[in-house]
Amino acid sequence: MRAYLMYQEGREQTKPAFSYAPDALESDLELQRILKCMAGDDKTIYDACEDALLRPMQSVEAILYRQTVLRDAMQNPEAVRRMYAIAAAADQNNKYFLSATRLAETFANAVELLKRYTKMLRDLREVADRKISDFTSEGFKNLMEMLRRELTDEFFAQVQEHLTEMRDVDNILVSARLGSNLLSTDYTLRRKEKGFWLKWNLTPSYSVNAEKGAEELEDIRKRRERAISETTSVMTQSAMFLEGFFNMLRSELAFYVGCLNLTDKLRELGMPVCLPSLLPADSMDRSWRGLYDVSLALTKGEPVVGNDLDAAGKCLYIITGANQGGKSTFLRSLGQAQLMAQCGMPVGAESFTAPIRSGVFVHFKREEENWMKSGRLDEELTRMSRIADHLGAGALLLMNESFSSTNEREGSEICHQVTKALVENGVEVFSVTHLYAFATRFLGDSRTQYLRAQRREDSQRTFKILPGEPLETAYGEDLYRKIFVEQGVTM
Repeated sequence: MRAYLMYQEGREQTKPAFSYAPDALESDLELQRILKCMAGDDKTIYDACEDALLRPMQSVEAILYRQTVLRDAMQNPEAVRRMYAIAAAADQNNKYFLSATRLAETFANAVELLKRYTKMLRDLREVADRKISDFTSEGFKNLMEMLRRELTDEFFAQVQEHLTEMRDVDNILVSARLGSNLLSTDYTLRRKEKGFWLKWNLTPSYSVNAEKGAEELEDIRKRRERAISETTSVMTQSAMFLEGFFNMLRSELAFYVGCLNLTDKLRELGMPVCLPSLLPADSMDRSWRGLYDVSLALTKGEPVVGNDLDAAGKCLYIITGANQGGKSTFLRSLGQAQLMAQCGMPVGAESFTAPIRSGVFVHFKREEENWMKSGRLDEELTRMSRIADHLGAGALLLMNESFSSTNEREGSEICHQVTKALVENGVEVFSVTHLYAFATRFLGDSRTQYLRAQRREDSQRTFKILPGEPLETAYGEDLYRKIFVEQGVTM
């Protein structure tokens, strides 16, 4: 039994490749806070959502399939959460196998475990019976129909009959015949047919020698265990199969429960959420309304500023403007949205349309740390070289203050050469920079979109990123005035 909630049945089930440098992605794009909101204290949800988020899908059809399943989950949240709770309960059953030390104990534990799994299957069937008409997506429809088709009333009646018969391991029926030297042999597990107890009461008995009785009874016990070994093996395999099914179902449902949790929280904060539209990988068009940094909204616990964009035929975006104007926040919001969109998640925006990218990469400014064996510029160049080894046509690279650790002339030249080479090789680049000489090198290029952080004449930042060519100043004097003049800081 398969759920097919994450991937369409009949299509290749190989997972997309894992993102390069996942730790850098999670840190620079602040994905951990998003994942924690999705998971709460549930590690299964965290792991499932992290795995999906860092494995961007490469097919519009595959993303649409997952989106339709998610839309179903959003319309039936209680049923989805109920199924997840049922599947998650399987994790509590492992103790039955771990505690067994003898075959008879394993037999009894397998019976108890199958009873528990049967109850869970019945609970799932009840959800399917009540809710199948409410689900419209291929993924959930197939799951509901499979549960109703495989888990019939006849199935449960037969399973219950077998488990009831085997629930008392000390009173199961085993037959044997006398072999050579009057030793019992050919021990076989038997069903208790109708009239069994009458036959049992009329069966002749015999006595054993008190001195040799214990030894003979122990031999009978061992032979009896061999008689139930095959049945024990079958039941154990059945329990393991059901455990695998529930673990698979729990993992797939965990992703959708995580999406429900995140959507509920963002809507509670008054922030918009949408299912994005994905364009083919060869597209160079982007547009969105109200795109915002989801992690920032979760951190502040209140609405944050969103941004709009309409761009066609662009492969390079250069973002400049005033310090602390929201440029890095804008870059994070884009990276988050691209990953969320390509794993079928909802995006923090009123609307979001973007092309599929073969991978999302980040090259953010790093502060100099003790672990660095060389200077910051060397570290930046080394990191960029490693990223370049994994970049390919159709990738998305987010650069935040790259190569700003050296002087304006040198940093601009390095940044220009790197960016030009990337764009010429089919990589889409978003670059936040204060390097004026670098930013202006692409003026007049029709494939370049210039954006600038808005600053009002009274020096107030709106945190809006609007179309605009670079200015020679980043308005650092605003920060000086705010810190040293308005707050009365003295040196």
